[in-house]
Amino acid sequence: MTESVSASIATPPAKSSFWEDLIDIFVSPAGVFRRWGNRSAWAPMLFVAIAIGVITYFTFSSLEPLFDAEFTRGMAQAAKRSGGATATPEQLATIRGYSLAAGRYGIGVIMLFTMFILGSFSFLIGKLFGSKQTYNAALVVAGWAYMPRVIGSVLGGVQGLLMDPSKLTSAMAITLSPARFFDPDATNPLLFQLMGRFDLMTIWVTVLLGVGLYVTGKVSKSNAVLFAVTMWVVGSLPVLRQGFMAM
Repeated sequence: MTESVSASIATPPAKSSFWEDLIDIFVSPAGVFRRWGNRSAWAPMLFVAIAIGVITYFTFSSLEPLFDAEFTRGMAQAAKRSGGATATPEQLATIRGYSLAAGRYGIGVIMLFTMFILGSFSFLIGKLFGSKQTYNAALVVAGWAYMPRVIGSVLGGVQGLLMDPSKLTSAMAITLSPARFFDPDATNPLLFQLMGRFDLMTIWVTVLLGVGLYVTGKVSKSNAVLFAVTMWVVGSLPVLRQGFMAM
């Protein structure tokens, strides 16, 4: 009798340190989400934001040709949409300065904001698939799911150091997506952005979001897969709009 009662009691997930889970998120993510479902999201979120911020700061110089190329392309597209009106050289220099400063010093804040947005959308979209996930758990999942972005940031910095600067023609040039093999100025912008969504890190993050919903939202595996696909599609909409506007 005692044994049957004991067996019916759910065993709480074993505790582990943040640093142990930092490894487990890449090899056993379900266990991490199980252990962190009711804990604060600040630890994983701040780690991602600070780590990417530090990596970007120290590798920014090697990636500056990439940012310059994106800035020049963006200004050309803006001039096209405005009917050919262009800013003065002084205005362009000022805008470029702010843009580079935001890229070098503000990326951590941008990452933190992005994870909050991602967690919020995950929470809402998960409800369409019967999720019982709490809002806090959604933020926790978003924070841990963004850990591959730290690896992506390291790989991007290494590529910036090793690649020929003339090859750094767009942000896609350092992604692990089909878009890196195409010329951004000679490829259909909509197709170019779509190919960029097949980036390994983006897919990795999406899979982790699905695993997180499966564990913390208590949904079926099929619904977790559908949720992940939906999140990928929703995440594609802003960049596809960007590509459409550039056509």
